[in-house]
Amino acid sequence: MLTQVCKLFTEIAAPHYFALLEFSIPQDDSLTLDTKGCEALLVWRRTDAFVVPKRIYFSTSRAADCHFHALWIFLQSITDLDVPRVYIFAFSGPYEPTIAFLDLLETIRSECKELSCHGTGEGGSESRLGLAVRTPDCQSKLQVLEIATTLFFTPLSIAFTLSTLRNAPLTKLRLTNTGLTVTEWMSFLKDLHLKHLCILEVEALCPVQGLVNFLSRHELDTLVISSSASVTDRLRPRLSPSRHTRSAIPLSLSRLEGCPSYILSLLRYADISNNLEYLGLWLGRSSLSDFFISDVLSCTEHFPALQDLFVHIPIGTDTCALAFPKHFQACFVKYLMLHIQDSDILVRSFTCPLFPAEESFSHIVHSGYPLSRP
Repeated sequence: MLTQVCKLFTEIAAPHYFALLEFSIPQDDSLTLDTKGCEALLVWRRTDAFVVPKRIYFSTSRAADCHFHALWIFLQSITDLDVPRVYIFAFSGPYEPTIAFLDLLETIRSECKELSCHGTGEGGSESRLGLAVRTPDCQSKLQVLEIATTLFFTPLSIAFTLSTLRNAPLTKLRLTNTGLTVTEWMSFLKDLHLKHLCILEVEALCPVQGLVNFLSRHELDTLVISSSASVTDRLRPRLSPSRHTRSAIPLSLSRLEGCPSYILSLLRYADISNNLEYLGLWLGRSSLSDFFISDVLSCTEHFPALQDLFVHIPIGTDTCALAFPKHFQACFVKYLMLHIQDSDILVRSFTCPLFPAEESFSHIVHSGYPLSRP
């Protein structure tokens, strides 16, 4: 109450008020918020200690509509200033969006350039995607949108999601942990066109043919296929290396990341061999075989112009999985990075054959991962 009386009382009482709410005035351009911090925002906004944050990190654990409303008022009060990037972490709820939460999202959509929301959710059996969903036009400045939660794909929020995608000038889009089925993914991508899009990340449940049709309408530079353990357990594809079909669609991708099984499946419908310069391979539960080196070579043989190769080998890998095939075709790359456990090994500044001999690869592996041979 004292902070609302006059400017002097605000400066005197505000620090004690912040202490009560466990709110810390940020020392740099990043603001980290929880539910208590939302209550302190409007007082902080009126103090001399206020600075416009460039990034807001908001944890919605135990958040109620009053907290979403407080953050909404705060963002409205700085719309004429340098509006920040917003990162929302919803791992502990809410599992279903509320009107107050959607109002907050609409303000972020219209005023901010970047929105990232990560969390979990409980998708129901009710179909969330349909041709009857109304997607009115809206004003949006969003250039980066990262959605890694089912919160944006519920019956209440799907209209917001679709209208955002169709009106925002997005250059980077991430859609993972959506809870969408294969059929819903096909419907979702069918009529979607993002004319500014350069970078796309989707989950491995996204159907390959529908994704290729979507990519054919865009000029993307980077495609990332995200494979979580839960997704790969449901897919477990066992595709053999194959050349693309006669009707393969040419794509202009220069960077591609994902598991070998999905990448090889992608090559059945798309031709990206002439443009690709960077290939990231995430080996693990969705790999083609029990021999990771074979999986790597089965992908690299399709990309003669490859410059950079990144290979992620999962923690706890059986050393037998690192064995070499009896017959393999060497691939030449300029930069090779192996990520083994928490070590980054980078071979740079010269062109060398990938896996020219078993001894040379053994030397690389030994430098970051204890490898015992029978």
